[in-house]
Amino acid sequence: MTKAKKFLKSSFIYFVGNILTKIISFFLLPMYTNYIPTGGMGYYDVINTYMNIIVPIVSVTIWAAILRYCFDFENRDDKYKVIFNAMFALFGSVIVYSIAAIILGFVGSIKYLLLIYLMGIAMMLQNCYSNMVRALGYNVTFAASGVVGGLVNCGSNVVMILFLHMQEESLFIALTLGLFAQVVVMESKVKFLRHISFQLYNKRLLVNMLRYSFPLALNSTCFWFLSSYDKIGISRILGLEANGIYSIAGKYTYIVGLVSDCFALAMQEMLYSMGNQKEGKTEFYTITSNYYIKFLMYGLLLLLPFVYFTFPILIGKGYSAAFPLIPIYLFATVENVYSGFLGDIFAAEKKTTAVFYSTVVAAGVNVAMFHLLVGTMGIQAANIALALGFLANIIIRIIILRKEFPLTINYKMFFFTLVLFVAGSWIYFTQGKLVNLIWLIAILVLTIYEFRDIIKRMTAAIRAKILQIKN
Repeated sequence: MTKAKKFLKSSFIYFVGNILTKIISFFLLPMYTNYIPTGGMGYYDVINTYMNIIVPIVSVTIWAAILRYCFDFENRDDKYKVIFNAMFALFGSVIVYSIAAIILGFVGSIKYLLLIYLMGIAMMLQNCYSNMVRALGYNVTFAASGVVGGLVNCGSNVVMILFLHMQEESLFIALTLGLFAQVVVMESKVKFLRHISFQLYNKRLLVNMLRYSFPLALNSTCFWFLSSYDKIGISRILGLEANGIYSIAGKYTYIVGLVSDCFALAMQEMLYSMGNQKEGKTEFYTITSNYYIKFLMYGLLLLLPFVYFTFPILIGKGYSAAFPLIPIYLFATVENVYSGFLGDIFAAEKKTTAVFYSTVVAAGVNVAMFHLLVGTMGIQAANIALALGFLANIIIRIIILRKEFPLTINYKMFFFTLVLFVAGSWIYFTQGKLVNLIWLIAILVLTIYEFRDIIKRMTAAIRAKILQIKN
């Protein structure tokens, strides 16, 4: 199977696995915004923000080493050796995490501490199992687990919010149940528990994996200051209610993740497989980099009018202040996705320290700009700071990459779509339904034209498959 076919097949599998759960979760927004107060939503979002830094630090992002090091081996027994040593390290992380939770229980008064503790355990296991099944080639199982987990999450929320009249605590419980459901589905396929044997322990391999993942853990810390610090700043300076509004604005970024995550996961596997090759890297990195920018920017252009028309339908009146926050938030999310793609190239080359350095600078830009602007711009300061931080991250990573791989970035295409984004944002803020509808149709036609070659190939492939089935 060629790299292109393998990439498209993996992308389709991940897309199917993501689309059902993301769509269901997205269309539950009316329930969340009508039954959960802004303060409760803000608290849940803040806790999630803290967990996004605590979990990677405590577990040293060992799951990243699972996927990368498994690509160094063809033999399945060797892959299980990688997995066992990673899970051995995770076991030590869980002990540290549990001790810290017990201490906090005695000295602090954290609301929903037990639920938060269980959520953290579920996050660690889900991350490890997700990379485990992908490393073993069970992409369908990975996608299926996402569907099951998403349905459990959404179904639990519906029952707890509508029938048991629970509020933000339902979000913690449902997320944890969904994550554990994913782990159960993945374990039923990989059967890691049956492969546990201390004969698989390899000190040298474990140390190498920790050396690989430790810079990524440090990067996660800096990345938290880049991508999540603003939520904490909003909560402390503007209040939990303001953060609740900001978190709902961020729900529309799920749409970016809906499609980009599918391509990103498949692209990550291809990049890791390329990491051990010596030829063709520059051309491959250049082509995929430019295609990714184009794909993300045109997706962003289509999203603006979609948000304009769906926001009044999906979002409760108590969260109406989120409407003007969404365009810049979406743009910052696109930057985030692209900078993550560049980071995967470094990870494929096992040069994770470069990722760390770029994130440190970008995090500094984000934090500084947030505090500089929040007094005059309020919540919108978080979006602007986020966009500037990720821009700095992208620029630094491209500069470092070009020292080793002479990448050719299509800047003309990027600036053309950036101008269209500015125009689309102006229409979003100032014009009515008719102009936004016309803009949506124009961008849709332009997108079809720009991706006409890919559409033709996909159409031809579908027709060939149908004819094959008929015959």
